Amino acid sequence: MAKEAVKIQEGGVIDYTAGATIANGEVVPLTDRVGVALDNAESGDVISLALEGVFEMTGKTANTFAVGTVVYFDAATREVTTTVASNIKAGIAVTDLAGGTAGVVNVKIG
Repeated sequence: MAKEAVKIQEGGVIDYTAGATIANGEVVPLTDRVGVALDNAESGDVISLALEGVFEMTGKTANTFAVGTVVYFDAATREVTTTVASNIKAGIAVTDLAGGTAGVVNVKIG
């Protein structure tokens, strides 16, 4: 019987072809999740994109984040939010951030 799957890489970091200019550390919205660029890129460049890990991200000031809260990435404001709407799932909060407080929240993506 022929192999139905051949392992290519671990999967925590993948090769990603940039469709536009991307900065190292930039959140990259994918279809139903996000990745984080580990390199700078111009359109057409192949870079490393993290699909797993914990990253510090700006939290929407109006939202309350508690450890375990599912968070979504708002591509328009470039911050994480607790609002689903048309936002893309980013992962879960692994730090707290009180509502009405400007700041960052650590997010486990993946």
